[in-house]
This record gives sequence, structure tokens and C-alpha cells, in this order.
Amino acid sequence: MSKTFSGIAMALALFASGTALAAITHVSGTGISYDPGIALEAARADAVAQCTAQGGEPIEEVYNHLTRANQWIASSIWSCEVPDAR
Repeated sequence: MSKTFSGIAMALALFASGTALAAITHVSGTGISYDPGIALEAARADAVAQCTAQGGEPIEEVYNHLTRANQWIASSIWSCEVPDAR
């Protein structure tokens, strides 16, 4: 039996068992502070907490935005890999 065939067979077995399945979703977080850096840090922490609360693993930050009102308002959007519920 060749190594290529063994690798393909193992990949198919993982796929059939469902352990290799995951879904990509997007989560957002917000932060408010008088300091823009603290507001953005809080928004990122909030988004990562939203991802891990779903049992997922944060992949990367997709977008962030800062707005100046009475305080700095930040938002951060992350892509998150969560287990597929099948």
C-alpha cells in the first residue's frame, strides 16, 4: 500500500467521522474609552471572547473602526473557526 493511498484513506476516514469539520463565522466586539488605544484593545478582547464563548478559535481580525464622540468608540470584527454542530 502506497503512502499516498494511506494518506487519502485517513483523510476520508476523518471526514466521514465528522472530526475534521469546522465552520467559519464572524464575530464582533465593541469598546468605549477616553483613550483610542484602550477602546480598540477592549473591542478586540470582546470579539475574541465572543469567539471562544462559542467554542471557537479566533483566526484573524477582519476589520476595525474608531469613532470619536464624547468618548472613543471602537468596533472590531474577527473571523472565527467554530466546530460544526452536525
